[in-house]
Amino acid sequence: MAMKMDYDSKGKVLTEKVELVPEGTGLVEGKVALITGATLGIGLAMATVFAQHRAKVVITGIEEEIGQANAAFLNECGCEVTYVNANAFNRDEIDALFDIIKEKYGRIDILINSAGYNIPAHFMECTESQFRQLVGIHGLAHVYTLQNAIPMMQAQGGGVVLEFGSKSSDRPGDYDPFYCLAKAGAKLMSKSLNMEFGPDNIRINLICPGPTITGMTQDNDGNIVPAFAPGGPVLKQTSLRKIAMPKDIADAALIICSDYARYIGGLTYNVDGGIVI
Repeated sequence: MAMKMDYDSKGKVLTEKVELVPEGTGLVEGKVALITGATLGIGLAMATVFAQHRAKVVITGIEEEIGQANAAFLNECGCEVTYVNANAFNRDEIDALFDIIKEKYGRIDILINSAGYNIPAHFMECTESQFRQLVGIHGLAHVYTLQNAIPMMQAQGGGVVLEFGSKSSDRPGDYDPFYCLAKAGAKLMSKSLNMEFGPDNIRINLICPGPTITGMTQDNDGNIVPAFAPGGPVLKQTSLRKIAMPKDIADAALIICSDYARYIGGLTYNVDGGIVI
């Protein structure tokens, strides 16, 4: 079940055939899964892995050309993937997204809030606009999807939510104070929500990826930037001396969202190669 992502000037495009697991063996088989920010990077890797395990996957993002192309490619491989162009930070677009999900499937079993980005800057250089953007995309944007998904999950008898944090919520850098604030907030919000909605059979957990090779860590030619290259400073932070590929994070997310983790709620998973110990 190899997966390859080639880089071009626009982003990642799936090019190598994806094989589904045998029918009846998928870890999320038949589940309706919404993954935000899934046109690129970790989000796209999760969409692929969940689709391989026979989930009915809905992906969103703002890179419409890439999103449509990857959804079409996965469908050609036998998966069931729907792309909906929606900005996670736009309440009206998220409400419309859930209208589509309700009309097509009538339920939502898994919500993964992976949309996000960073604007690195030292504290004295940070602006109010950066603060609003980062706290918005990692906070308010999650509220929009959660306030749509949770009532559906309550009505159907349960569901799974996976929020995205970062190693920065436990081991911050010196160049992204607002990102750290937003990710730490997401961590505590997921725990609070699990306390509130756990009695409704809704499991809410948080995954905190460590350094991962994505479009943000490669140049336009597909070369890894020096900080993430072999022997670079980022690699030395990990006790495993490895930097993740998106599929490493996606495989962990699959287990967390599957019934193998059915008794786990309110937990933070540090999938970071042993940075946060």
